[in-house]
Parts: sequence; structure tokens; C-alpha cells
Amino acid sequence: MKDTLDKEARDTLLSTLSLGTISSSTTRLHDTPFCRPSDQNASTFRDIGRGSCGSIFEIPGTPYAIKKGANTTAIWNDFNLTNLAYNSALETMGLIEYEFADRRVPRVPKAQYFNTPDSEWWSLPENVSRLPKKDQVKGAIFHLDRIWPVVQDARQALTRTFFKKGDHTQRDVLDNVENRDCLVRLYFGDNCPTAKWYDSSQSLRNFPLYLDQAKMLGLDVDAYAEEMAIGLAILHWQAQIDSQDTEFVIGTSTTTVRGTYYSDHDSAPPPTSTSDDFTQRETGLWMLDFDKCTEVDLESCSPSEVVQKYFVAVTGNDPYFPHPGKDVDLWSTFRDVYLRASRIILQARRLDWAIAGLPLALIQRWEKWGNMDVQFQDDDPFERGSNDEEEDEEDVEDNEEEDDDVSEEDDAVI
Repeated sequence: MKDTLDKEARDTLLSTLSLGTISSSTTRLHDTPFCRPSDQNASTFRDIGRGSCGSIFEIPGTPYAIKKGANTTAIWNDFNLTNLAYNSALETMGLIEYEFADRRVPRVPKAQYFNTPDSEWWSLPENVSRLPKKDQVKGAIFHLDRIWPVVQDARQALTRTFFKKGDHTQRDVLDNVENRDCLVRLYFGDNCPTAKWYDSSQSLRNFPLYLDQAKMLGLDVDAYAEEMAIGLAILHWQAQIDSQDTEFVIGTSTTTVRGTYYSDHDSAPPPTSTSDDFTQRETGLWMLDFDKCTEVDLESCSPSEVVQKYFVAVTGNDPYFPHPGKDVDLWSTFRDVYLRASRIILQARRLDWAIAGLPLALIQRWEKWGNMDVQFQDDDPFERGSNDEEEDEEDVEDNEEEDDDVSEEDDAVI
């Protein structure tokens, strides 16, 4: 595929998907959320994503979204752990960004306004009527910051690069309104399982960008792996959640985490407005979806129990993280940053000295699994077959028989 790669599309993706890039959206001014009429009662909550836990709807005229699901317990868990992750990212930001001057803490959308199916929210017609007909059944909901999609130029370039050429496929993909809501999942633990061009059945929503594809585009995979490692360290050792099924995606934002400060405010006139400029969007890494996560008490759980919980989560997730047995250099980068970030967090928290050895114990357990995972694959280590998920599950089951040995190894490290 590399030989036929559209150079213009490649350059566009390199510029729009690189960390920290400021891109101009081609969205028309009157379509931006900050320029719409304030009376939004006639506007619908359009769905911008659907998953196993719930659906996400945009709130027109605002930088917020609504997450709705039938399982109140799961949505309530997602609400709480999303904010636990959000708060933890804020709490560690200064320390982490001081240590890693060229990297940023991955962003987490802030959750707000939780409502059960019995809340007053569902009794207000101006709320229910704005949902699509099929989604007007009561459920648990919460408002949260919206993660803005990658800009239009990036969506067009993704389509030109990875979708079938010569027929109506690319036009059909770009004409599909749902594909405007494009977040890019970073699958750095695998190469693309197929050499074929995508057809129109592949959505741009949650578009999977595999490691070989990211390298082909010339993206700085080390930079993304480092920020991913920082995010995982924060989830593990500050938030104390296992990160089960948490997603790491490329998205954009119109806001900054910190409050805006103008150093020349006392000598220069103020700008006409400090409202977020929707047409200027910054590319960054986001962490989201915490409904399947569980909290881990580092002080009451045994060391081997903590390592086991985190190990199951990181190896059972989609292949976001670099694989220890495949791209060794990328894994080494991820490993080093994860351990450094973990050490900084744990030192600042001044927890029991025994906990300081847990990050390395997890990494060693992860590496042992990675070597076994590669050995059990019959094909080239970089190729993934359709039955990979089943093989991974078998590997984990095989590893469980060795838990006693691994626990002894972990304790020795601690």
C-alpha cells in the first residue's frame, strides 16, 4: 500500500494527526456551536457515537454531549470513574509535564449532571423530544465534555488513503453524515490485519489506525506511545483504576485544560472575545470510556492481586498499547516512560514503600505474556488473523496456571 500512497493525503494526515497540531476547521461560521441561536429547543440531540455501554449525543450550541445507556449501574460507574480519571489527570499534570517537557497528559472529558431514568430530566418534553425517536426510552444519562472529531481535511485524507479507489466508495464514505464524527483509535499493539482497501462498510467513527499504518503515514509513534504510557500510569497509580476497556483516541479540542491568562493584560487591550474559536482545533490524545473499569485499593490489595488486576485489563483490551514481543523499540519507549511516570506519581503520593515496586512487577508480567503471545502465533509476529482474540484468551488462561510462579517473581521485585 505504501507504494500507492497518495502523497498529498499522507502530508495532510501527518499535519492534522500529529500531537499539538492546530488545524483550521472548514465548518461554516453559522454552523459553529458558539454562533447558533440560543434557543435550541427545536434542535435534536444527534447521535455521534454508539457503543456497548451507551450512545453519545451532541448538544447543539454547546461544547457538551450526553451519554445515555440502559444499564444505570454501568452509566453511574462511567460517570464516577470518568471524573476520577479527569481529576487525577489534573492533579498530576504539573509534575508530569515538568518531567516530560515535550509531552502532555492525555485529556479526559469531564462528566457532569448525572440523571437516573426516574429523574425530572425525563419529564421535560424539551429534553425527550430532542432525542431521536428510537432513543426516547428512559435510561441513565450524564452530560460530559464533547471530544471533537478530527478536522474535515483529516477525514478526507483518511478516506483517500485507506478506502477503495475507482468506484463510489470514497464518495459514499464522505457523504455519510455519521462519518463526520471521526475519532481515531490508536492500535499500537498490532499491524493492520488486512492488506485490502476498506469498503464503505468501514466507518470513520472510531477509525482503527494500526501501528504499521501510523508508521506509513510518518506519524511520531514514539510521541503517542509516550503520552499513552503517561495516561496509563495516571490511571493505575493516581486514579487507582484498572483501565479495563478504556479507549485511547486521537481527537481535537477547542479549549485548554488550564484557565486562559494573558501576561500582557495590564498593558494591552483585551481581545474582542475570549470565546473558544471552534474553527481552530488542537489535535491530542484522549482517554475515555470507564464504564467497565474497577477501582483498585493499592493499600488493601496484596501486591500480586494489584498486578493481576492491571495485567488482565491491559492485555484484555483492544490493542492500544505497544506489544512487548513485537515492536521491541516502541515497547521500550512505552516501558521507560510508564515506569518513570509511575515513579513520579507514587513518590508524590508517599504511599507504602512496597507499592513502589508494583509498576515494574506489572511490566515484567506483561513482557512475559508478550513473549508467550508471539510464540503461540503460527504466522509472522506482525500478522493478525481473525482468530487472534480467541488465541489471546487461551494465552491468558495458560498464564493463569503460572500465577503462583509469577506472584513469587512479583514479590521478589517488590
